[in-house]
Amino acid sequence: WEINGITHTEVFSLGLAQIKGEALRSKNLVDSLKGNLFYSLDKNIPLSFDKSKNKTIDSSYEYIYEPIKKGLSLNTRMAALYSLYDDGKHQEYIGFGLGPELILGNFKAKTFDYTRISIFPFYKFKSGESIFKFDQISDKFTLNIGFDQQIFGPIILKSNGTLNLDGDSDDYGEFIDSKILVNWTKRSYEFGIFYQPYNQAGGIAFNLFGFK
Repeated sequence: WEINGITHTEVFSLGLAQIKGEALRSKNLVDSLKGNLFYSLDKNIPLSFDKSKNKTIDSSYEYIYEPIKKGLSLNTRMAALYSLYDDGKHQEYIGFGLGPELILGNFKAKTFDYTRISIFPFYKFKSGESIFKFDQISDKFTLNIGFDQQIFGPIILKSNGTLNLDGDSDDYGEFIDSKILVNWTKRSYEFGIFYQPYNQAGGIAFNLFGFK
């Protein structure tokens, strides 16, 4: 939702499952009931924006379904997680992040008419530990970097990566998550291919937008 130009995104989830997986400190398989509680609040705060004269699109907008909100903004995030396992074991964190985002262009011209750059550091204050290796909270300090660029017409390159800045981590200084997409974007849909270098996986993506 949006209040006074500030966009808010809120997520709340509860989960309960019986899980079997590799133990945290051995290669043995263990079973445990897991309860999970998660909450996050993201905000996009405009700092300096070009006010578009057009609030809706017309025939000159071939590639997007709403006008671009150009300018500089500040992204913030607060997140909290609590996980409970058998025998009373638990782990939890509360995390905070804040970073700039710059958007340039209108995505109307044929070439290089849209650029988005974002930098977002995020820090977790954590305690406890999981029974399982796969969901142990790690990487307390990360830096997410995003870059999108229109190449030609409806073709846009999108990329993002998460750099591990946790000095206690074995993956310190490495990208622990990354994604590169080449998308064909039109007013009502977006279709593309993506590759994730860290996971060495790829695929196709398809999104539908408002039909305007």
